[in-house]
Amino acid sequence: MRLIKIALCVLLLTVFMLRSSLSVQAANGQPEPTLLTLELLQERLNNPSNIEGVAAIDLQHLIIDIRPENAEFRNQFYRLLKTTLNQSTKPLGLDLSYSQIQGDFNGGNLGVRVPLIEETIKSVFSQEEVEQIKSKSAYLSIFKSPQSFSASLPKLTVWRGRLKLEETQFQGKVDFHNIFFLKGVDSRYADFQKTANWSDCRLSLLANFGGASFRESANFQHSYFITSAQFKQANFQGLTDFQGSHFNGGNFHQVRFGGAADFDKTVWEESTDFSDSLWSDRAGFTKSIFNASVSFNQSRFADSVDFRDTRFSENLNLREASIEGLMDFSDVGFNHGKMLNIDHFMFDSKAAQIMGDPGIIGQLITVPTLQGNENLLRKLIRNFREQEQIVDANYIELLRAKLRLNTWWGRIFGVNINTASVSRLVAIGFEPQQAETIVRVREEQPFRNLVEILRLDDINLATYITVYNRAIANSQEAAIADNYSSCWQRFLRLTHLKYGVEKLLTILQWLQWEILLLLTGYGTNFPLIFGVGIVAIAYFGLLFWLVDRVRRWRPSPILPTPLETTSMVGSYAIFTAIGLLEIFSASTQPGLTLLCLGVFLLPIPGLILGIIYRRGRYHNLLNTSYLTEDGSLRQLRLMIGRLPIMPRYPLFRERYLPILWDRRWNWLNYYDFSLNNLLKFGFNDLRMRDEFVPGLITTLVWYQWSLGVLYLILLLWTLSRTIPGLNLLIYLK
Repeated sequence: MRLIKIALCVLLLTVFMLRSSLSVQAANGQPEPTLLTLELLQERLNNPSNIEGVAAIDLQHLIIDIRPENAEFRNQFYRLLKTTLNQSTKPLGLDLSYSQIQGDFNGGNLGVRVPLIEETIKSVFSQEEVEQIKSKSAYLSIFKSPQSFSASLPKLTVWRGRLKLEETQFQGKVDFHNIFFLKGVDSRYADFQKTANWSDCRLSLLANFGGASFRESANFQHSYFITSAQFKQANFQGLTDFQGSHFNGGNFHQVRFGGAADFDKTVWEESTDFSDSLWSDRAGFTKSIFNASVSFNQSRFADSVDFRDTRFSENLNLREASIEGLMDFSDVGFNHGKMLNIDHFMFDSKAAQIMGDPGIIGQLITVPTLQGNENLLRKLIRNFREQEQIVDANYIELLRAKLRLNTWWGRIFGVNINTASVSRLVAIGFEPQQAETIVRVREEQPFRNLVEILRLDDINLATYITVYNRAIANSQEAAIADNYSSCWQRFLRLTHLKYGVEKLLTILQWLQWEILLLLTGYGTNFPLIFGVGIVAIAYFGLLFWLVDRVRRWRPSPILPTPLETTSMVGSYAIFTAIGLLEIFSASTQPGLTLLCLGVFLLPIPGLILGIIYRRGRYHNLLNTSYLTEDGSLRQLRLMIGRLPIMPRYPLFRERYLPILWDRRWNWLNYYDFSLNNLLKFGFNDLRMRDEFVPGLITTLVWYQWSLGVLYLILLLWTLSRTIPGLNLLIYLK
């Protein structure tokens, strides 16, 4: 009785599963496949169908048994099918959609195999087919005449019609090696359960493998996709080999690579999309060439990625991609102005690293905005410092500083989308329809931050990036605007205390970072700050010489000799030229750097100098220099704590004597004094006397000394970030 119950349960379960299977097939509109016999095959061969406007042999929804134990049928299958396909006056396609192929399938047995001799090709194929075979995009070497040893001639198998394999199930190995598909291949959602060999193939007009499943290795070595290769949502579970292949663009969106993927030495002529792809094993693009844009947006790499010696003509987009292993960009090459976009890139794994040529890879990396990328940039800096690529880490630091400046610039001068008119929104980069949508939405609820505009259907990411540095979303200003509507009230709005303080603090932050960026490259550019120092030392040296040596013209002149004047002016020109050369070679914005330097060097010293010569000088010791030197020692000294005025204590004062005006080398003392004030070291301890000196001259000396303290801080800060090991704290996590 118990056995009967078990049997009934099994029977009911079988009936239920069978019914479910039939209902699914009915829902999909696909009939149950039937076994292909020679009689049915002959019938289908004699009556080609018109499938999607193309003449083809219809072998859909069939079970085709070509296993070794069915050798007689297999031989007849290949012979009859090949004869029909190749003897047709017009190209005849083959449709194996929704069929099950049992056993190994050899596509080469169904094509026309010809030697690559021009005369032979013309005798076998039509004029249109000959043009396809001889086209430059096919990359075939066609011989004009037979060689002395015909056996050594390369041969090619040609499929004249289209091959359609939609949802075809290959239960054995598949071999399409060295075949030229003149009408292309449609293999959407095909299931290759064993190894699939598509090496040395040429696919024209159509190459669609979208949704196809490769359960074991897939070999596409040295294949030529004359049309765009469509692999959208394909699933490669084993080894994938595209080494040496040539693509006229490709779509690999949402492709899954379960095994290693080899794209080494590939060539990509048109734009390629690898977005949202998953790479479970290593991926290789070594020595590949991308002649158009390539996107790996939102792709995930669970192992290493190799881009060594790869060439990119356009930007490489890795937006929102993630890696868990090593991404190697050694010897990579980008066209001028093209970058590696890693916006919102993620590499949180401890094993994740980005590697490239020292001093180069850091210049290639870019992100459009600081928002959402601060953590990424911090990890990149740590990544390069751990590899002792200090220059690249500094490039990322510089990028972060520039992005922060852009953010503050937007806060200061950006257009508030909560208060701006439609025309103003259009002027900063929005489309008219987008601007109207923003105005309509903000009336109901003001935008709290700029990111909220991405929630609107009319606005995409490209628009957001365009307006990011030109627009802000300040709900506080919008509330103030609602409360103050008249002209006077608008003035009150602008002078609103809290809002004004926030603006002022932002402006001060922006000025501080702008100065650091222009004078030091945000602590990453030692040649730049070195050039700035040379210009400043030469400038103040000339000023001190002018104040000290050019006292008056009448009644009795107190002026330098012509030789001293020539030496001073000539040396100033040389030093300044050296400094300017350093600035122009190191700075990305030399004009702004000189403008910033001029703000510190020209207004205050120029004003002091003008007042001094306007008033004149009528004090004691007018024929004695303002500068004194420590006469007890002559040596190179480090004077961090030295002040620029002579000490008051009598025993110290006895050691300080006025410098000698009558020496031909006297003009060097002014550069030494300027060097003491700015860099805190020099060849002698030179100080300003504290008696019978105009207060404005003392003010000028203290002004340079104060600038010297700031300059020394910036110099040491820059050195600590550019010389490995100088500051070990930068390596701490």
